[in-house]
Amino acid sequence: MGLDVIEEKNLNDVITYALEYPKMVLSEAKSWPIINMEDFATGLYIGYMGGVFFDGFLKRNKRFLDSEEYSDFHAIISKRDTEIKLKIQAHLHKK
Repeated sequence: MGLDVIEEKNLNDVITYALEYPKMVLSEAKSWPIINMEDFATGLYIGYMGGVFFDGFLKRNKRFLDSEEYSDFHAIISKRDTEIKLKIQAHLHKK
């Protein structure tokens, strides 16, 4: 069945919120001795977004995502991948 319209909106809201407030994720990324900061920050961002969304989904639905919903989660993240990476690059390169 996949994610319904409300859950898809919730996920997109989480992504948008995380990209508007980068300091909570990027400050953590900058504290690690990493060779490729952009890739590391992208992983942290996606982990943060997934954690917030999965926690909210569990609270709202009293269950974990099924395989189709999880697949939809990845499709939505993939669809916004370029936007996520560009926003991370912009914030990492600010002085």
